[in-house]
Amino acid sequence: MEIISRFLALTLIVILLPILILISILCIIFQGFPIIFKQKRVGYNYKTFEIYKFRTMSKNDGGFITIHNDIRITKIGKLLRSTKIDEIPQLFNILKGDMRFIGPRPEVPNYFEKSTFQFLMDVKPGISDYASILFRDEEKILERIGGNNPYLQLLPIKLELAEYYSRKKNILLDTKLVFITIISIFFPNYSSRTLIAPSLVVDLPETEDFLKKFIYLN
Repeated sequence: MEIISRFLALTLIVILLPILILISILCIIFQGFPIIFKQKRVGYNYKTFEIYKFRTMSKNDGGFITIHNDIRITKIGKLLRSTKIDEIPQLFNILKGDMRFIGPRPEVPNYFEKSTFQFLMDVKPGISDYASILFRDEEKILERIGGNNPYLQLLPIKLELAEYYSRKKNILLDTKLVFITIISIFFPNYSSRTLIAPSLVVDLPETEDFLKKFIYLN
């Protein structure tokens, strides 16, 4: 599976190379250098690595969590984020072996504790998973939660979903999540409300109140 993931990542990099070059040129024109944003994340076996994204902010020295209508996000950055194009450079993370296509999103070290991230001993982090599909508009959800640090209320749900994936993971589930991820780019509400949330409420009843409040009514 690891070899297949890396081969697919390499294939996609080659296919998407013209797009990568075009986006890089646009980023240089509209927001300058650097093109790529790098950030430390916690990966498999608790080893840290640098995740790659197209830079979408005018300043990258602020908080770790992006808020809704964050003034640091550039105009082209908004487009890259809304279409998830900013995540494409993570294909290089897959090629390096840091990540997989499907797996829990890697967390910044500031929110990491071994006791709550034990699933990283079993699975590698990925580009997409249950949480990234459900919380595609995470900034809006955090704004709705409110408070001084709303991410601390969202994080336990993300961890529960990551544990759930680590227990259920198989090639059929990964294939399903790949297709739902693609659908979520064009129909985010349909993907979260119809394809993901209902089954999770059945399997993870402890998340029901949160998902109803911030997903069903999203």
